[in-house]
Amino acid sequence: MMIIITRLINSVRIIFIFLFILVSVPYAQTRGDSDQKTGSNLFEKNIFPIADSLDCYISFRIPFNRLIFIKSNETFSSGIQLNFELKENNRLLQRKTFSKKVSANSYEESNSGDKYLEGFVKFRIDNKNHVISPTLQIDNTNQLIQLDSILINAYRMFQNQFVYPVVVEKLSNNCADEGQYRLVNQKNNIPFSSSDYSLLIPVISDSIKETSLKLEQDGIVIFEQKLEINNSSLRIIDCDGSPILASVDNGKQTSYFIVDNFNKGLKEGPVQVIISNQSEVAKFNMNVEWINKPFTLSNPNLAVELLEIIYDRKDILELYKKKNEEKYKSLVDFWNNKLPDRKYAFNELMNEFYKRADYAAQNFSTLANPNGAKTDRGRIYIRYGMPDDTKRDYTSSKSVVEIWYYKDLIKEFIFTDKTGLGNYTLGD
Repeated sequence: MMIIITRLINSVRIIFIFLFILVSVPYAQTRGDSDQKTGSNLFEKNIFPIADSLDCYISFRIPFNRLIFIKSNETFSSGIQLNFELKENNRLLQRKTFSKKVSANSYEESNSGDKYLEGFVKFRIDNKNHVISPTLQIDNTNQLIQLDSILINAYRMFQNQFVYPVVVEKLSNNCADEGQYRLVNQKNNIPFSSSDYSLLIPVISDSIKETSLKLEQDGIVIFEQKLEINNSSLRIIDCDGSPILASVDNGKQTSYFIVDNFNKGLKEGPVQVIISNQSEVAKFNMNVEWINKPFTLSNPNLAVELLEIIYDRKDILELYKKKNEEKYKSLVDFWNNKLPDRKYAFNELMNEFYKRADYAAQNFSTLANPNGAKTDRGRIYIRYGMPDDTKRDYTSSKSVVEIWYYKDLIKEFIFTDKTGLGNYTLGD
């Protein structure tokens, strides 16, 4: 029976893999027409000028819950193999192969959406249009997946002397000895987050010594700063399973500008990066995306309804009146008004509330109420978070009793399942 269940779970995961890799599913936000759009939602591409040629890096980041893990002894193992063909005018120029194994110490870790298998390949190219054709083989399956082609469009990647910006973040782990930054590796998106990120802008010529950077959303300048040129032998290397930017002493320099902590005021959606000096202007379209966005927010009507767990209905009545296409923006405005003095456009309070709603929906569902966020246990979890302690017992009538303890709040909640079907109701 366990073998049948395991095969069923793996079959479902294979379906999710196809959906994850082959289909882009935007929700509850406006996506920008990014200059980096590839036709596939798996890969990021970045280019670094090196002397009279270009290094093109194709990177990827696959969450563990999109892989197929097999248990062996006390660990779970998985892996992938990616094959790439670089073409110009249908003429094959190069082939590259990447393979990597990963392991997890528990089933929960193997099913995590916050742990990733990351990697990259590098192609040396010239300043022309290229097409890269990738295929994916996932360990523990017989599936060979032909992925969408990756387009290297010289017109979109280069403007005057400037190259499409690279999103990075400062290193703080053991890899800091190897380099200062790691590749964010989120398909060239700027994460919508309360973390600080940096923007690296390669340039083709070192004759440009300084420039001005401006970020605009909806025609409003969100960020502006003057930058000075840097020169280093930049390369992307692997460190502890992550792609990082390292300086390699090989005499071939890359010129670039870099700006730290640029993303604090950026909201979800398209952003235009404007780079200018006295003689040239470059404009690149990028996108700010909420990575691991709570799935409850894909349904703005439900997201508004759940607010009644912590607010009176009269406080959110105006949200109910909004048209569907306006509801998400109004919901964001509602939460932002509750936390007006935050340092980032990203709202931690909103994120925490809907992360709890996601957890409740997944863990407290019943046959009578498939959305666990609407059950009594779900509502208490959303309101107060994870209890400090729980206890289960049986009554004389053989009902199941579950008690949640919140020590700091000096509260306890008693839920009773009288049917044995998991329909726990909150006692008075």
